[in-house]
Amino acid sequence: MSRPDSPQCPTASRRHRQKELEVALFFTDIDGTLLNPERTLSERTIHAIRDIRSAGHHFVLCSSRMPESMRILERLYDGVDEPLIAYNGGLVLSRTGQVVHNVPITPRDATTIAQYCEDVDLHASMFAGEDWHVWADDRWTAREINNTGVRPRDLSSQDYIASGQVDARPPHKIMCMGEADLIDGLETLLSPVENVVTYRSKDTYLEIANAGCSKGMGVAAAAAELGVDASDCYFFGDNYNDIPAFSAVGTSVAVANGKPEVLAAATVTTARHHDDGVAQYLEEWLRRA
Repeated sequence: MSRPDSPQCPTASRRHRQKELEVALFFTDIDGTLLNPERTLSERTIHAIRDIRSAGHHFVLCSSRMPESMRILERLYDGVDEPLIAYNGGLVLSRTGQVVHNVPITPRDATTIAQYCEDVDLHASMFAGEDWHVWADDRWTAREINNTGVRPRDLSSQDYIASGQVDARPPHKIMCMGEADLIDGLETLLSPVENVVTYRSKDTYLEIANAGCSKGMGVAAAAAELGVDASDCYFFGDNYNDIPAFSAVGTSVAVANGKPEVLAAATVTTARHHDDGVAQYLEEWLRRA
């Protein structure tokens, strides 16, 4: 009779085949988690992601960014064949670019926000699927172009609303940018509105999305699309909007520069984003696998 650890043992063979078939799915936030000080991917991070994918595992970006801004990063490691989780889970695209999860802001709420911004002269960028509509050719637009590498559509936010395109293609995210007191007023206006959630990344920035979406929902949708169990999923994050994703995966990883609440919620902590914390974790994980 062959021993349990013998190559001829059926049980050992099944365990070996199961190990070979195990596929891990790594999700990561981008800003504050994955990028280096130059706001791109370091060579170390690119190599680590490529090694993970070469080993047969998935690496999926999950961000408040629009899809094209994320694809710019994917192209650095040849990863455009993976799903994308954009707009904090408001839009999930399959490996072939098909919509598998879609939770936009209602046209009525978008119009209310645009009217406030018109009244007080606050910049409101409207992100709808693959399209970015800006308020004006101003410093806020220039800053976002520099940060994301994407250029807006010719149709302004105001014309996007006035033309009725907001009804046919409602926005997944509205980014309002301006003086802090004007942002305060918009937060006050939206505080009783049940359909929207706001996230203030800076005193002068307010991100607005449908309250029915989250990174956790986006992660669950992408994992289901790839057929990977939550226990085999990992999520890297640094900020409050990453916490819902932590509860949707088997292992949550906070970068050391994360908010205290994020560090407390994570399963483990890796190095800071500017010290290639995600790459360090991936390298060690592959050594253990």
